[in-house]
Amino acid sequence: MEFRLQSLGEGIDSATVTNVLVKPGDSVKAGQPVISVETDKAGMEIEAEAAGTVGQVHVKPGDKVPVGGLLLSFSGGDKAAPAAQVQSKSPPPPAAPEPKAAASPPPPPAAPAATGGSSELKLPNLGEGIEGGTVTGVLVKVGDAVKVGQPVVSVETDKAGVEGEAEAEGVVEAIHVKPGDKVSVGGKLLSIKGAGAPGAAASPAPAAPQPAAPAQQPAATPAKRPSENGSLAPTTTAVATKSSAIVAAGPATRRLARKLGVALNEVKGSGRGDRVTLEDVMAFVKTERERNKQGGGAGGAITGSIVNAFALPPLPDFTKFGPVEVKDVATIRQTIAKNLTAGWRTMPMVTQHDLADITDLEAGRKRIVDALPKGSPKITMTVLAVKACVAALKEFPHFNSSYDMNSGKLILKKYFGIGIAVDTERGLVVPVIKDADKKSIRDLAAEVAGMAEKARTNKLTIDEMRGGTFTITNLGGIGGTAFTPLVNYPEVAILGLSRSSLQPVVKDGAIVPRLMMPVSLTYDHRVIDGADGCRFTVRLAQLFGDPMQLLMGT
Repeated sequence: MEFRLQSLGEGIDSATVTNVLVKPGDSVKAGQPVISVETDKAGMEIEAEAAGTVGQVHVKPGDKVPVGGLLLSFSGGDKAAPAAQVQSKSPPPPAAPEPKAAASPPPPPAAPAATGGSSELKLPNLGEGIEGGTVTGVLVKVGDAVKVGQPVVSVETDKAGVEGEAEAEGVVEAIHVKPGDKVSVGGKLLSIKGAGAPGAAASPAPAAPQPAAPAQQPAATPAKRPSENGSLAPTTTAVATKSSAIVAAGPATRRLARKLGVALNEVKGSGRGDRVTLEDVMAFVKTERERNKQGGGAGGAITGSIVNAFALPPLPDFTKFGPVEVKDVATIRQTIAKNLTAGWRTMPMVTQHDLADITDLEAGRKRIVDALPKGSPKITMTVLAVKACVAALKEFPHFNSSYDMNSGKLILKKYFGIGIAVDTERGLVVPVIKDADKKSIRDLAAEVAGMAEKARTNKLTIDEMRGGTFTITNLGGIGGTAFTPLVNYPEVAILGLSRSSLQPVVKDGAIVPRLMMPVSLTYDHRVIDGADGCRFTVRLAQLFGDPMQLLMGT
C-alpha cells in the first residue's frame, strides 16, 4: 500500500520534507505522525492513514514533494477509513473497536439511518470548499407525502441558493431544521417514514453535527512570527504535533483543521474517547476569534485564512453617539466581502480607461433587434461585449490566465468562460457563459438573458458560476462616466462598461456627434504591464467601432 502526500489546502501544490519520523520495518498506527513537511504557509506533520509496517521510505529531508507524490510504502495495513477510530488518551471502548480488516469496516457516521422503513435526509456535499449553508425555507410539513426528487428544503450557501430534494419516497416524519438554522454538510434535515430507498446513502457527508462544548484554551499559546503580508502566522512548531500522542479525529476533521491551521492536539474533543469532531474545530476557531475581538491575544495555531486574513480592530460603540440599527448580512454578501478583500490583498490592480465609438455598432444592433421575431432574446451591449472580449482575449492570451504565486507560474487557459456580473437583491452574482468563443451572438443573447433571469430568481446552480476566465460588469443601464471594477480573483482582468453618451468628436476634419461608451479595464499588474493594458483597451475600442467583425456571427 502506498502513502502519498494529500492535499494541504487551496493553492498549495507541494511541500518540502523537513524530517522523516519512521524507518523501514517500523510499525505504525493510523493517525501516527510519520513525516514532517513545510509549505510556504506553515509547517505540519503528515499522519499515517492506515496501520501497518513501513516497507520503504521514498523521500528524505530537503526533498520537494508535489501533492500526490509518493512518501512511504506500507505492508499489512488497513485502509484509511478506520483511522477515525484511533483514540488519543484511552483505548477504544468495546462498543467501537478498531476494525481489523479493510473489507468489513463499520458503517461510517455519515451513513443515514434507513432501518424500519425510515430514512434521514441530510445536507449533501454541495461542492468544493462549501462546508454547509443556512436554511431559507422548509417546503413541507410533518405528515406530507413526498416523492423522490421533490424539493423539501431550500438552503443558501456562500455561493448560491440550492434546494434539497427528497431522496426517498414516503411521509415526512420529523423536521429537524427551521429557517435561519445553519446546517453543516451531513447535517440532518428531515426524517422520512415508509421510505423505499435509503436516504442520502450515496452522499459522502460527514457525521451529523453534535452539540459541542466550547473548546478549552491551553495554558500557553504557541509562539507566532510575522508572515510575509505582515499578519501573524504560526511557526513550524505551532502547527506540528508537540508530542507523540495520537489525536483521535476523522479524515474530514483533519482536513478542516489543516485548512484552518488548527493544531488538533490543542482542541478538546467532545466525541467518544475524546475524539475531536468537526464541531470541536469550528468551536475552537470561534472561541479564538472572540478572544481576539476582546484583546485576549492571538491564541492557538490559526493561520491567516481565518483570523489574520480579515480580522480588524473591533468597531467603537456607536450607540454612544446616537441610535443605531444592527442588521444581519446575507451569507452571499459576506462571501463577496471576503473574496474582494482576498483579491485586493493578493493583486496589485491597475485600471485603464478609454472611450469606444459605438455609433455604428448601436445602429446595427437596433436594426437587428427590430428585425427579430417578437419574444426573441434581446441583443444587448453586454452580449456584444462578450463577443468583443473573446476576440481580444485570443489576441492577448495572458489576459485569459491565472497566476500561481506558490509555483511562480502563469496558467494560460485555452477555454473562454466569460462571467457576467448581475445585480440582484441578494448581492452581486456572476454566472459564467462557458465556451463563449463557440457561440453566435444569438446564442449568447439567449444564454445571457437566461442566466440573468436565473440569477435574479435565485435559481443559479454552483456549476453555473464556475469556470470563469474573464468578467464583464455593465453599469451603463444605471449611469456613470467611469469606475474601477475589482478583478474577480483568481482571474487577472475585468472589463467595466459605463453609460454611453453623444459627444462631439473630430472625424474627417469635422466636429460630429458620436455615441461614445466609456470602458474601464482593471488588471492584475503582476501579470499584465501598463502597455499591454492600454493595448487591450485600444483593441476593444476598435472592435466596438467595427460592427462587421462582431455581427457576422448572427
